[in-house]
Amino acid sequence: MNEIPIPGTDRSTTPAAAVIWGGLLLLTVLSALSRPGLFVDQAVGGLVYGLVLVLIALGLSIVLGLLGIVNFAHGALFMLGAYFTFQFMEVWGFSFWATLFLAPLAVGLVGVVIERTVLRYLYDKNPLNGLLATFGVAMMIGEATRASWGGSPLSVTTPQVLELGLNLGVTTVSRIRLFTVVVSVIVIAAVYLLIERTDFGLSVRAGVLDREMAEFLGVNMNVRFISMFVLGAAIAGLGGVLRGTAVGMDVGMANQFIILAFVVVVVGGIGSLFGSVVAGLLIGEASYLTPLYLETLAGVTSIEALNISGISGLVPYLVMIVVLLARPRGLFGQEGFLE
Repeated sequence: MNEIPIPGTDRSTTPAAAVIWGGLLLLTVLSALSRPGLFVDQAVGGLVYGLVLVLIALGLSIVLGLLGIVNFAHGALFMLGAYFTFQFMEVWGFSFWATLFLAPLAVGLVGVVIERTVLRYLYDKNPLNGLLATFGVAMMIGEATRASWGGSPLSVTTPQVLELGLNLGVTTVSRIRLFTVVVSVIVIAAVYLLIERTDFGLSVRAGVLDREMAEFLGVNMNVRFISMFVLGAAIAGLGGVLRGTAVGMDVGMANQFIILAFVVVVVGGIGSLFGSVVAGLLIGEASYLTPLYLETLAGVTSIEALNISGISGLVPYLVMIVVLLARPRGLFGQEGFLE
């Protein structure tokens, strides 16, 4: 039976691959030509959505890949970033630009409390222990959020400079979306440089491979692991700031996005930060463009049943199934990691 190949693998030249990618290219061209404005809107929306998923998944992947903890509370930290945005801007009167730094910092401090009171006792333990413990932490944060800000959806006032639209010719895109793209790309690049191009990142990766030897050589792994957990929490908080500013916030966003973040990490490959970036963008674009593709295909073939309502919510899980069937470790998963 032919497997569905993944770009970048040695299977990408099989006949099945040619048919699949050729069909996607054809649908892309047809959709772009028939409704260019809608296509650009959906493509930009998918990019923004995917980058928000990447911001959440980066922290999740850092904690899982470096500390071996399945942190189910990471979605709650993302939610706190959104609600702290409301607190700083609407209640305390801070500007958006100050909140952009203060809210992630506040989430990072919450991350310190979680790491010191809960996670430090779970290192080198069964990952199931961390999953159950962080699930409890997530529930407590959710209830504390509901008690502090209520259960109704909230929103903040978008800065005027980001509220205006940018004319792209075929459509107009809000600047807050483009701002989200720029900030996300900067953060992703900074995390990559920190982990791959600095002595600090090198010592962290060395500690993951052999913590005892790294400590024998004088590396304080406790400080480094705490720092990486706080970094992951702050990045999730930043994602919450951007998402909360753009579309508002509610207490259900934690559960919604943590599940999707786990899907991103699994698709990209557990332990691979680069895989999380690729998977987040893939899932974001697929979620937004798939309904448009099916609608275009239904119009071309006159088969209205192809225009499936609500398909976008299923797309991330369909992508995960297809990828895991072809590559059980995900796109860039490390052999033997957590096995």
